[in-house]
Amino acid sequence: MGNKFVIADPGVCIGCKTCMAACLAKHDVCEDVAQARLNLVTTLSVSAPIVCHHCADAPCAAACPTGALFLDPEHDRVGVRAERCIGCSSCVMACPYGAVTLAAKHVTSRIGNLVVGESDKPVVVKCDLCVDRAQGPACVQACPTKGLVLVDESALEAGVKQKNIEAARAAETLSSLPLNPVLA
Repeated sequence: MGNKFVIADPGVCIGCKTCMAACLAKHDVCEDVAQARLNLVTTLSVSAPIVCHHCADAPCAAACPTGALFLDPEHDRVGVRAERCIGCSSCVMACPYGAVTLAAKHVTSRIGNLVVGESDKPVVVKCDLCVDRAQGPACVQACPTKGLVLVDESALEAGVKQKNIEAARAAETLSSLPLNPVLA
């Protein structure tokens, strides 16, 4: 799996929830569970959406007893088969990022045209990378500060390598400073 996923830059996120609104609007039209597939977390100093990392080892899929979550190599993601979900929360507890949730899906039971029951069934909800959108993830396109980016594993590794180089240069600069500066 190429491990593509959306990352958030908390340094530019303004907590406006535009990403959540775009996600909800996208899934409200084409899905039967109208809920954003990302969650905004806000602290005193930063805010950032929590989004599925589509892990190559997919602990959420491994924990799922019914195969509702599965590795989807065609789209480089962890996919969802909501109809298989039994609402057991195993995937929610297995996700190391807190990006998998359960949502209520309204179910109407019928015999012919006769409604014999209605209920809400918990089903798994997580980022699907908007694979059916030519423009890519709705949240990325909607973010007004460009704080969300779709990356793959190689781009992420390159970014980490660049940050390591910058940190090494900063450490080198600091090491050239005197340890006990003389104050005049």
